[in-house]
Amino acid sequence: MKARSFNIVLAVLVLLAAIAVGVFSGLKEFPVSDKEGAPPPDERRLHASGNVIVNADGEEVLLKAVNVGGLFVQEGWMCATELSGEEGVGVPDHLSMLSVLRERFGYDGAKELIAIYEENFFTEADFDRVKEMGFNAIRLPFGYFNLENEAGELVEFDRIDWFVEQCDKKDIYLILDLHGAYGPQNNSDHSGDVSGTNLFGNKENEQKTIKLWETVARRYKGRSIIAGYDLLNEPSGFLGFTNALEQFPLYDALYDAIRAIDPEVMLIIESVWEADNLPPPAQYGWENVCYSYHNYNWGHDDDVENHIAFVDAKLDSYAALDYEVPKFVGEFTCFELGEVWEYTIRKYTEADISYAVWTYKVTGFSSWGAYNLLNAEKADVENDSYEEIAEKWAAVNTDNAVKRAVFEDYII
Repeated sequence: MKARSFNIVLAVLVLLAAIAVGVFSGLKEFPVSDKEGAPPPDERRLHASGNVIVNADGEEVLLKAVNVGGLFVQEGWMCATELSGEEGVGVPDHLSMLSVLRERFGYDGAKELIAIYEENFFTEADFDRVKEMGFNAIRLPFGYFNLENEAGELVEFDRIDWFVEQCDKKDIYLILDLHGAYGPQNNSDHSGDVSGTNLFGNKENEQKTIKLWETVARRYKGRSIIAGYDLLNEPSGFLGFTNALEQFPLYDALYDAIRAIDPEVMLIIESVWEADNLPPPAQYGWENVCYSYHNYNWGHDDDVENHIAFVDAKLDSYAALDYEVPKFVGEFTCFELGEVWEYTIRKYTEADISYAVWTYKVTGFSSWGAYNLLNAEKADVENDSYEEIAEKWAAVNTDNAVKRAVFEDYII
């Protein structure tokens, strides 16, 4: 009996050992994490390394992006809404548009109309179109007014959440760009507010802008598909260029606030307008930052040689910096000049400079948009009925647009 019992015990132990070997050998086929229950590391996480952007594996990543302008911050010249912009009469900007809609249709009615516009302007199919054109990233302009509810609380994240999820699903990097800060940071229609420049030096507006980025950082911490946070779009301030009196202190405060929450996310700091209008990162102890520039060669729409000289001068100014930092041309266009498109993108790529074209879609026949809404009717928010506004804004779907050949030929 003792020998039989021993043999049974031995057989059971051998069987358990075989099962264990099979189980653990099978586990080797799957990635594991150092922390129990944590997901495996995502190599997509980007960070600055010298003059380039790299992923978690140390491989260089050149961001080839398109702006989705006009989605969250409408501008009259490019959107299906009658907005007069910086000059003229009538509703001048996005904030005024919201005010009129809420006065006429109530807060909920205005929110419903805005949702119709946003849900049609950019759909899941548009992410596929972005990839088909050769882009690997989206720069997404937004304003504080997109995130506030009726009580002024920063809780309205549904649409940006959707963008993050879709970009994650489609493997497209996302840059969150604060186009409209409290104040705002400039008095242009693209900030959603042409009433003045009241951010820099205004403690209340500065603190609200810091709180906004803290809220965003907490919400999206760890989301590796987010390439970076573009802290302030074109923060021209009072002096018209970035400087140590206005922008640098707020940039530094934003940097500290976000770093306290997310030490890993790359931060994008914009110059207005030249390469030497930003300080060496070490001056403020900034790490894992990318410097951004907007390059528009105004007044030379048809001059190929002038455009090429403009691009060369910009590249020379970046190369002349006595410190290393990745560069990102966050906005630019080459108008109708195919030769200039090819030259510009080739030279940016050769210089390891990431870029974002302005923009994905515009109304009318225009080289400013990869897609043109040729027959878009502009909504008159002061006089059109709820139904008329809804119908016009539902028609901004890209299915109703045509692709510009210049984008198809040169954005590769």
